[in-house]
Amino acid sequence: MTAAQNRNDDGSDDETTTLLTFTLAGNRYAVAVDAVASVLGVTNERPLEGTSDPWNAGAVAVAGERVRVVDLARILTSALRTTARVDEPQLLVFADADEDATHYGWLVDDVDAARTVRTSALEPPRTATPTRFVKGRLEVAGEEAIWLDERAING
Repeated sequence: MTAAQNRNDDGSDDETTTLLTFTLAGNRYAVAVDAVASVLGVTNERPLEGTSDPWNAGAVAVAGERVRVVDLARILTSALRTTARVDEPQLLVFADADEDATHYGWLVDDVDAARTVRTSALEPPRTATPTRFVKGRLEVAGEEAIWLDERAING
């Protein structure tokens, strides 16, 4: 996570970081922007809908690299539940690969803008989302967002 130190008027330090926000099943989430390599449109997600494993819902090639698709909606809710998809979902492709040189991509509904936030504003999660994947919650551009830990999700 890239963080910057800012000195407040009262002399205290306030660390900031830049997050990329996105929506998924009507909820707003965020992830560290420097962890994301690219955002791609998904033109045909039908092959992903019938997969039994949301952690490995398929694979795509991006710039010659294999990207494992993670069906994030099913992981954050229930792997057995069929999640309604938006017409044009997007894939957040992460820069870091695992020990097998596999990159990960999260299937999400819509990606918003990158925003700089104060890390001191981070609060404990109050959500049904499995907390091992959550860094906390905070307000981003006037809306509450759940900050996800991409390393915990991608392994």
